[in-house]
Amino acid sequence: MTEMRVLVMGTGAVGAYYGACLLRSGRDVKFVARGANLEALRSSGMRVTGAMGEFGFDRVNAVEASEAGSADLVLLCVKNYDLEDAARAISGAGEVVLTLQNGVDAPVVAREVLGDVVVAGSTGIVADYPEPGHVHCVSAYAWVRFGEMDGGGISDRIERVNECLSVDGVEPMAVPDARVALWEKMSLMCGMAGLTTLLQKPMGEILGDAELRARFESIVRECESVARAKGVPLSKDFVSDRMAYADRIDPGAMSSMSRDLVRGKRIELETFNGAIVRMGAELRVDVPANAFVYEGIRAKSA
Repeated sequence: MTEMRVLVMGTGAVGAYYGACLLRSGRDVKFVARGANLEALRSSGMRVTGAMGEFGFDRVNAVEASEAGSADLVLLCVKNYDLEDAARAISGAGEVVLTLQNGVDAPVVAREVLGDVVVAGSTGIVADYPEPGHVHCVSAYAWVRFGEMDGGGISDRIERVNECLSVDGVEPMAVPDARVALWEKMSLMCGMAGLTTLLQKPMGEILGDAELRARFESIVRECESVARAKGVPLSKDFVSDRMAYADRIDPGAMSSMSRDLVRGKRIELETFNGAIVRMGAELRVDVPANAFVYEGIRAKSA
């Protein structure tokens, strides 16, 4: 494989971590950032700490969006509320653009701006960005699942992306139907992001309490119902598999949304439980557990 040039669009915790792993492997990586973060990357480089090991770089190639140039692969790592602007900023810059946003709408939104270069992905990692240029990885895992949006199998370009992402510190998995991967994560995050934010309790306390565990499972089950109503071919064991996965999450883990709420930052509530409430209404699927969390967090963040 000819070495792929990688552009990381959005150098927060997720983008910085994956970009750093690719850079460590010898990949040609350019980071797009802005403001104080851009200045810190240019002056001090980047370091990674935490459960996935510690390493760093005194210097990285960090640029503004207007200086992005072209790349073979763009990792689109901005928050959902910045997605449209970010996509416009890199229009024409990437031969393949991989969305790594939370939720299930990002690939559709990105494709409306960028066209068929977009492929859909989801990622599992618990990481924080305590200061510009410093990623702290809480989880002992960092996976990326990705594929074509139409469920047509693993294409040649998905194979190339898989090869590019096959580096130390990253567990890539090409999948035949990206919709399934997106909904697998969406269901977990509606439970995890929703309840850790609403209750300000870690996953271990939530899943260890019978009543809260039942509420978490109800959220997952409602997500399953919405996905099936949309024609997503989920497995028959979807809910039990998602609960088993949740039990393997670090008991001390909090979602990034819960941390953002405490810090007074903008949160992705509409990406998670809010999206399920909206889709449930459109599809006439009852989603009371998600609605309860959605309204509760809206009240807390008002």
